[in-house]
Amino acid sequence: MEPMSQAPETEAPEAPTATPEQPPAGFRWPRSLQAQATRRALLLTALGALLIAGLVTALPIGGTGQGRLSGYLDGNPVPTTGTRSDAAFNKASGGDCLMWPDATPESAKIVNCADDHKFEVAESIDMRTFPGSEYGPNAAPPSPARIQQITQEQCEVAVRNYLGPKFDPNSKFTVSLLWPGDRAWRQSGERRMLCGLQLPGTNNQQQAFKGMVADVDQSKVWPAGTCLGIDATTNQPIDAPVECAAPHAMEVTGTVNLAEKFPGALPAEPDQDGFIKDQCTKMTDAYLAPVKLRTTTLTLIYPTVPLASWTAGSREVACSIGATLGNGGWATLVDSAKGQLLINGQPPVPPPDIPEERLTPIPLQVPAQSPSSPAGSAPEIPPNNQHLPGQQPAVAPPQQFAPPAPEAPPAAPAPGG
Repeated sequence: MEPMSQAPETEAPEAPTATPEQPPAGFRWPRSLQAQATRRALLLTALGALLIAGLVTALPIGGTGQGRLSGYLDGNPVPTTGTRSDAAFNKASGGDCLMWPDATPESAKIVNCADDHKFEVAESIDMRTFPGSEYGPNAAPPSPARIQQITQEQCEVAVRNYLGPKFDPNSKFTVSLLWPGDRAWRQSGERRMLCGLQLPGTNNQQQAFKGMVADVDQSKVWPAGTCLGIDATTNQPIDAPVECAAPHAMEVTGTVNLAEKFPGALPAEPDQDGFIKDQCTKMTDAYLAPVKLRTTTLTLIYPTVPLASWTAGSREVACSIGATLGNGGWATLVDSAKGQLLINGQPPVPPPDIPEERLTPIPLQVPAQSPSSPAGSAPEIPPNNQHLPGQQPAVAPPQQFAPPAPEAPPAAPAPGG
């Protein structure tokens, strides 16, 4: 996987160089699926940075992604933050947790991390300490693209240092940036930014969670029935829940906890695969019942847990169903697989029913049709055979066997003419 590309810097000579190299691979695009006979697909996806600008959520809008963030539509500046949120913003430091009511992040306040919160601070960074004029008193506020770069340059490292061995590169939590916004930048000279973690929720909102990230399981799991969105420009899944009536890439059917079977060290890949496949198959069948998975034409998908995630304490994986395209993208699903499912705008066409005789072993017909054959001498049909019912194995009849070569008389020459 490659890190998210960065937009070119417009003021290269004056831009600060907080990190001399590309950020660690924390912002990663989904890897292509690897088809296997077990119908297993590794899906290790990570969202790009979910930013918070001016204490107003700054998320990619409308699937267009790059650069358009809420709070910047039509060039309008982000509204100023209030006294209350300014005080919380300036006071917050690493280990603090912030909470605000839905759609009113300007009311953010510091709360106990054991209670519901939407942002966990990893580090408070004063950008005035950086050299150059980019963060100087007369500098213009950073653009949305630059904010995204700052998140990668500053917050990725800050979160890694903050979590230490508990940093899970495949975490369900996303690295984020909190800053006071355009007006506070211009009028108050505010240059403080908060790097931290948040949990993506539905409708481009942050989902509240309890506990500090280092103390909870960071596995990418959701309740059964959760649908995960799709990027319309890349046809790739995103780890953000959406309403199943909206376009999505996958539908979650259950969660498998590997600690139930493997309480010790990280199990080998084949051991994980066998256990997860069995559990996901049972959960998916139970979730869809009475609908059969094959009639939906979707595929069962599940990941395994890599070493870095296991070390961080992640033990769970999600079972999902979806459909991939031949070009490496994903089909767009609408509605639940248990309802009026549409795949790329069309209802699924179930495959033909398998004849009942194909579901049971086919009795060998050779003894009944070849009385001259000795009893019990008929060869068995090999496993996974593709013979149709009643079709004979490709075995020569016993009466056509030639006698052993040493006992065969020499062939007489044919008469002349």
